[in-house]
Amino acid sequence: MLQPSVPSFAFASLLVGLAATAQAAPTGGSAPRSVVLTGKAGESPLLYLSPDAPTFILLDAPIVRESVEVEGRARFARVDPADQGITLVLAVPLGPKERLALRFTYRAGSPSSVVFLLTGQPGEVDTVVNVSRPQQTVEACRVELSTTRERCEAQSKELGELKARPPAVSPAAVALAGLVDADGLTVKRFGEECRAVAGEFGAAQCRGLAASTWTVVVLEVSNGGAEPWTPAWAEVTPAAGGEPRRARAVLSGQVAIPSGGAVSVAVEVEMPMREPGGWLRALHSLRVCNADGSRCLSVPQVKL
Repeated sequence: MLQPSVPSFAFASLLVGLAATAQAAPTGGSAPRSVVLTGKAGESPLLYLSPDAPTFILLDAPIVRESVEVEGRARFARVDPADQGITLVLAVPLGPKERLALRFTYRAGSPSSVVFLLTGQPGEVDTVVNVSRPQQTVEACRVELSTTRERCEAQSKELGELKARPPAVSPAAVALAGLVDADGLTVKRFGEECRAVAGEFGAAQCRGLAASTWTVVVLEVSNGGAEPWTPAWAEVTPAAGGEPRRARAVLSGQVAIPSGGAVSVAVEVEMPMREPGGWLRALHSLRVCNADGSRCLSVPQVKL
C-alpha cells in the first residue's frame, strides 16, 4: 500500500475518519498525488472525485476548520475538516464539466486562502492528495512582515480617527437622552467675548447653547502657533468667585488643529438646574488646554 509523505498523526486522523465511513476504497486505488500551491492569482488546482472512494486532502500546515466551504454541499455524503486535512466523500457523481469550489484558509503563512475545483472523470479519482506550499525565503518573509506592519499601522490610524470623531447625534437621540426638557433650548452668539481672546489662539463665531442643566460653548478656534494643537480638557471659573471646575466634555472637529488651521471646538459644562431666564447669563472664564496644560486657549468671559 502506498504511504503518503505527510505527518503520521495527520494521516492517522484521516484514517479514523475513513473507518467511520461505509464507503470502501476501490481495490485499484490511484497513487497519491502531490500539489504545490504557488499563490499565483487565479490558482485553482483540479481534483477528481468519485462516489466509489473517499478523497483525503493532506496538508502541510494547520488550517482554520471553520473556513472550509464546499459548493453543492448536498451532493456530498461527508465533508470533514481536520487540523491538517480534509476528507471528502461524494454521495452522487460529478460530471466531467462540473466544477465545485472547495475553499479553506491556513492559520499562517502564504498563500493563506486556497481554492480547489472538484470535478468527476470516469475511471479517474484522486484518493490521496498531498498539498504543500513552497518554503518562504528570508526576503519573502521580510516583505510579508513589512506588509503586515503597514496594514497594522493603517488600521491603528483609522481607529484613532474613529475615536476622535464626535459621537453620532440626531434629534431622536437628543430626545431619548432627555437633554432638552419642556423649557426648550436657548442659543446666543458671543461677539465681544471672542474678540477678547489673546495669545497664539484665536476664536471666532463663538456661540452658546443652553438647557436646564447644561451649557455648550462652541468656538471656531484658529491655531496661530508653530505646532499643531490638540484640545484635551477644559475648565471654567465663576467670575463671581469660586473654584474652577472641569468641563464634562471637549469635542473637536478633528484630532489636532494644524498650525494656521481653524477647527470648531465644543465645550460641554454641567450646570445646576436653572429656570430659562437664568440660561447663558452667569459669567465664567474658560480655558481649553492640551493634555499637559502647556498650551491653552483662554476666554476671559463667557456666559454659561
